[in-house]
Amino acid sequence: MPSLAARLAVPAAALLVFFAASASATNFTCTARATCRSAIGYSVPNATTYGDLLTLFGTTTLPDLLGANGLPPTTAASTRIAPETTVVIPFRCRCSGNKYKVGQSDGHPVYVVKPLDGLDAIARNVFGAFVTFQEIATANNISDPNLIQVGQMVWIPLPCSCDQVDGADVMHFAYSVAGGDTTSAIAARYGVSENTLLTLNKIANPNDLQKDQILDVPLPGMSHTSSFF
Repeated sequence: MPSLAARLAVPAAALLVFFAASASATNFTCTARATCRSAIGYSVPNATTYGDLLTLFGTTTLPDLLGANGLPPTTAASTRIAPETTVVIPFRCRCSGNKYKVGQSDGHPVYVVKPLDGLDAIARNVFGAFVTFQEIATANNISDPNLIQVGQMVWIPLPCSCDQVDGADVMHFAYSVAGGDTTSAIAARYGVSENTLLTLNKIANPNDLQKDQILDVPLPGMSHTSSFF
């Protein structure tokens, strides 16, 4: 099977558009306390470098990042990445076992609020809508999402899970649906059954798949403690 690599207060102008937020980590459930390895497929919004991604996410090392993307270990951190390139971002997942039964990245990424930032823009434009502004607000005990301060540090709780799927260890990979994607094509690309993908993500009708929807793709043959890819 091919590897994954191969395959200060914010002004009113930055107020959140509450109705526009989409669901994300709600599909990523955990049944017990655990930690494990996870990843997201992050589509780079603007030209950047692997070093810049390491700084933005703070969840991994350069060797792990390069390995996750099928790049030789000699690849420089300054290597340029074109816009809209999908980069696998590894991170440590923690399932807290609390009443919400949701897996989230273990304390990172941490984002420093900039002028004109709003939580919704941070969630969508910086972190690819893998989280919603509500999830960021909840994770950081922010009672009013419209009142964040420049320089404030906020934890971005990326979605993940450590649960087995169909009785087997897997690595839960968060995938953002692209235009033209189908559940059958996504399943085939990552070596999972379409039925498993549909069931895990509570999709009753494959035709209901939406662009930018975040899917939990359980990559088979990967132990929670194994190295990435």
